[in-house]
Amino acid sequence: MRLTKERVHQIADDLAERLISGEMLSTDLSKSQVATKIEQIITDELMIEDHLNNEVRELLKTYESQIEKGQVDYHQMFLMVKRQLAKERGIIL
Repeated sequence: MRLTKERVHQIADDLAERLISGEMLSTDLSKSQVATKIEQIITDELMIEDHLNNEVRELLKTYESQIEKGQVDYHQMFLMVKRQLAKERGIIL
């Protein structure tokens, strides 16, 4: 996950405040409860990308020798495979 838990918490808290104070959200939940739900959604979405990154790393292990020989650029291959898997799975990055 690229964001710390503290940063995710801060973003969720700020977003909950703006949604409630701007009357863009009608709910019986407290601001804290809304922030907790937003935080969970953000965390879940970030975990999807983390899992995708791990899967790409595993797939690229099959090209380890070519990468080591300089025949394939790891970073470019990583991005290419990641984009392709995301597209196939309907994941928006």
